[in-house]
Amino acid sequence: MEISRAPHSEIQYFSKILGKRWNSALRKIDKLRKEITELDNQLLGLLNQRAGLSVEIGKEKALKGDPIYVPHREREILDDLISKNQGPFPNSAVEILFREIFSASRALQEPIRVSFLGPKSTFSHQAAVKHFGHSSQFDPAPSIESVFNAVEQGKSDYGVVPVENSTEGTVNLTLDCFVDSPLLICGEMNLKVSHFLMSKQEDIAGIKTVHSHPQPFAQCRNWLNKNLPTAQQVPSSSTASAAESICDKKNSAAIAGKLAAEIYGLNILAENIQDRQENSTRFLIIGKNPAQKTAKDKTSILFSIPDEAGSLLKMLQLFARKGINLTRIQSRPLRNHPWEYLFYIDIEGHKDEETVSKAIKTLAKRCLFLRNLGSYPQKG
Repeated sequence: MEISRAPHSEIQYFSKILGKRWNSALRKIDKLRKEITELDNQLLGLLNQRAGLSVEIGKEKALKGDPIYVPHREREILDDLISKNQGPFPNSAVEILFREIFSASRALQEPIRVSFLGPKSTFSHQAAVKHFGHSSQFDPAPSIESVFNAVEQGKSDYGVVPVENSTEGTVNLTLDCFVDSPLLICGEMNLKVSHFLMSKQEDIAGIKTVHSHPQPFAQCRNWLNKNLPTAQQVPSSSTASAAESICDKKNSAAIAGKLAAEIYGLNILAENIQDRQENSTRFLIIGKNPAQKTAKDKTSILFSIPDEAGSLLKMLQLFARKGINLTRIQSRPLRNHPWEYLFYIDIEGHKDEETVSKAIKTLAKRCLFLRNLGSYPQKG
């Protein structure tokens, strides 16, 4: 069968048209790139101008003895920028970008030391980096108590501790530490718990063993059964130690957070392999300095009450009558006092607001023990 062919002149015509369009597209891309370069240069100049002002602020803070990290100020800046953002740059990226700008600016004044529940690359480490930015100094601690001790003793300026997980519930040890600690909550954040499969290899085909903590194995069971049904699962003391242990092993992978791949130089073979995508952990930022009032705050309180019928209801009615919303209430056995309980509550509002202040003062008169853990900006 004879195949018809387009005349040579017709081929030349279409080639010429396509060539013109191609060249036009290249010229447009080149023009746009030049505009981006000009904007990048302007941004760099503005960032350095901002950094210079930050250095001057740092000098004034040093004279007054004020803290370098001011959580309410950073939250106000972020909220203002997000309210003015018209896109297409997403709000989540605006927050990430400016937190890194804050971090670099603080480092020019004085590096912030942050203690977290270690080892490196744990979810606590990720939360600390996300909140304080990469320019801060991060120090792993072996336990939650050690995080509190490091801040109390001045070895760290701030600490990051987990307080609640959406699937596992309350981290009771964190609440226990607040009973005897003078530290205050000065911030909070939520971190989505995302598990990543990582390895020195570049593909999943040759993976024969998978290392991780037992909890991620349980949280990724369906994915593992579907994608690596024959791989041996090797338990580790933490996701961080699992990632570190496979650095020199062939045909091995680890399940850990994304930061572990960055720290140990591993390739990410699969992302978000957890069976439940809504899993997240709430972290508290602890320090010695109280946070000032913002447009949207939260106050946390610990208290114990007499073991009498209706005593808890009476306490909670104090807030209801004043229209104060309770966002969380948690009971905990009081250490060394059998059958006595400690209550942890989060309320909307700042302790310096008149209605909140009066409610707390009234509550204190009726409690056996009460400790205001601090008021702080609600997570964005």
